[in-house]
Amino acid sequence: MEKKKTKWAWLKKFGYAFVGLFTSIKEETSLVVHLLIGLLVLIIAALLHKQMSFLDWAVIVLVIGMVIGMELLNTAIENLVDIVAFKYNYNAKKIKDISAAATLIMTITSVAVGLIIFIPKIIEALK
Repeated sequence: MEKKKTKWAWLKKFGYAFVGLFTSIKEETSLVVHLLIGLLVLIIAALLHKQMSFLDWAVIVLVIGMVIGMELLNTAIENLVDIVAFKYNYNAKKIKDISAAATLIMTITSVAVGLIIFIPKIIEALK
């Protein structure tokens, strides 16, 4: 039987996404840490607004979004593995570790991008 789609069905999908985001915020301290660091980076960028170009802002926002997205994906994978593997399983651990490593790599990359953008601007602002 085919589901009847209403013209507001797409709006429900956004609601589900926000429920997932708020659930993750409540349950995942690492996501909260990433969100707080992202906010701190945006505040630093705002303080350096005279030195920031449009491209700098675009890259900073993109990288923050990628880290948060990666953390959400990691959380989803870990929850899925927990459902499938009821007890300790080496392969389940491996999947969770690799998923966490992907988040770590994205986080390290974002720090490198932030340093590349911010260090010259901070030096310029201090002159």
